[in-house]
Amino acid sequence: MGQDLQEQIRTRAYQIWVDEGQPEGADLRHWLQAADELAGDDTHETLQELIDEDDREDEAKRRGAQMIGTTTPSPSPVVDITTGREPAKTTIRKTEGP
Repeated sequence: MGQDLQEQIRTRAYQIWVDEGQPEGADLRHWLQAADELAGDDTHETLQELIDEDDREDEAKRRGAQMIGTTTPSPSPVVDITTGREPAKTTIRKTEGP
């Protein structure tokens, strides 16, 4: 990565951080968002637009499922995880005690 591009990403990431109110722990997200924007991959002006689009897609899926008469997918069945070995055949003896 060229030094000039890295500086542009750093500057844009800083702008995003300031615009979002300087939240802690979001530096990697800001860096990646800035890199995407500078690479031309930014189809959303803001993170909120991306979230809103995702919410609209989720709502459309829910409406589509209701129109067909289905409900949300049922949870996966419970599966026992085993080691593939036979269970131990020893029994625990009854002990005396208080």
